[in-house]
Amino acid sequence: MDAHLFRRFCDTLIPALLGARVEKIHEPGQGVTVFTVYGGGLGRADGGPAKRYLVLRADRKAPLLFLSAHRVPVNAQPPASVMRLRKYLSERRIARASCHWTERRLYLETSGGSTLLLDLREGPTLLFGPAPAFEEPAWPDPEVSPSALCSGDGWRAWPVLTPALRRTLPYLDPEDGRALLMDLQAGGGDVFMYETETGEREVSAWPLPRAQWLRMKPVRGEARESVWEDPVAALALAGESRVYAAVAAGARQMAARPFAAEVKRLDKLLDKLDREEVRLASLRDRQADALLLQGQLYRFGPEEKRASVTLDGPGGPRELALEPRLTVRENMAALFHQAARGRRGLEHLVERRAAVRAEKNAAVAAMLQREAALNGTGDTGSAYTGHAGRGAARPERAARPGAGRPSGLPKQVQAFRSGDGFLLLRGRDTRGNALALKLAAPHDYWLHTADGPSAHVIIRRDHAGQEVPERTLAEAGALAALKSRLRDEARAEIQYSLAKYIHPMKKAAPGMVRIDKSEGTFWVSPDRDLEEKLRMPE
Repeated sequence: MDAHLFRRFCDTLIPALLGARVEKIHEPGQGVTVFTVYGGGLGRADGGPAKRYLVLRADRKAPLLFLSAHRVPVNAQPPASVMRLRKYLSERRIARASCHWTERRLYLETSGGSTLLLDLREGPTLLFGPAPAFEEPAWPDPEVSPSALCSGDGWRAWPVLTPALRRTLPYLDPEDGRALLMDLQAGGGDVFMYETETGEREVSAWPLPRAQWLRMKPVRGEARESVWEDPVAALALAGESRVYAAVAAGARQMAARPFAAEVKRLDKLLDKLDREEVRLASLRDRQADALLLQGQLYRFGPEEKRASVTLDGPGGPRELALEPRLTVRENMAALFHQAARGRRGLEHLVERRAAVRAEKNAAVAAMLQREAALNGTGDTGSAYTGHAGRGAARPERAARPGAGRPSGLPKQVQAFRSGDGFLLLRGRDTRGNALALKLAAPHDYWLHTADGPSAHVIIRRDHAGQEVPERTLAEAGALAALKSRLRDEARAEIQYSLAKYIHPMKKAAPGMVRIDKSEGTFWVSPDRDLEEKLRMPE
């Protein structure tokens, strides 16, 4: 986040934050801190007060600060630093705010006398006392060529010549460079978003020359440029896709870590079994040599010893290496013995490989089920017991005492993986429908046939701002239709809604729900082969 973009963002953000109350503070991921703020100038479309989430990702290379309307899932216990921030900032209102934009620092002074410093490099810091004064930086003389300012070490005297700005100025002619510096000095203005075909978004305080973008992102190729009047809205869209997705990926990685170690150990064991199969097959194949030698044993004396013999084989003469310390007869017996060992070993290896593959499938299933059990309030701590074997933790079937979520899915809930990589949960029966809804986070999608009973299907999302592709919606709808009376029909109508609008009905049978708000309906074509294609191991 460039300092000039940070300046425009703070110019719009500060008036909205004044008077807002700090409610909650979380650290959902490494270097990511979320402050829940309410009221002040944060208004809803209907004019009422709104709740927003001020998200800071502190980083030296790619820091980011944005204001989101969507809550980030929190799956970690708060560290001591967050608990200290809660002690002095919770339920305090933001009385004053100041932006030291060249240092990329935002100071929020609260009604309790404490000050929250949001530093994009170092993260949040608690201060006691008012924020220090800020002096506006000096700007270079407009008559000086921008390219001359960026050459050598002359830029060090001008804090306004940020790294991002120095990367852009060489691509502009002198007049355009001077005009850009004058616009940045005046402040305000639009921001520019660049979105690639893969959905990656970057925001800039000025339009980037096409040659610069292609040099910065040669693999990503062209990007679609859009102009935003509101920098807060632009950074919210870019920040959610970048930070929220990274937080969710980190939570999944932490949850799957013990199971991933077990899967890696079992993969190495399977590779070892493959090598052992080659060795045992070579022993088994010595049966043919033993039979060939047995058929021509009359040619050699009872106590005769040789290092090799030449035998008449089906394809002509064949030389067979022998153990010179043994007689020819003893070599024949040893070959029969080795062939028998090879056969017995291969029979045992088939059973052993099947057992190891079953263990691996169980570990993969436990890893995926642990991921499925994650939601906005779950605990991502490892839910296994037992001791590590050869440096790898082995998952167990029992949940840890006191855990908020089971380590795996209930048996009444099926797990599928869409073609786009989204996790889909479907109830096997009415009880499973109720359990699937309990596993859903408020921002997940709930699907059901529009006419008549069917299974409930949940589309898991990393965060509320994540878009669900049409293919995933169609696959989830088809899974719901395949558990209904429409499974043999050519088309089925599916309704869907956010899980937060679906409520179990009191004193009703399990799976009966009330829909407060629907997102709409769409049509799908049920395909019986889809279940096997998308089903995850159990």
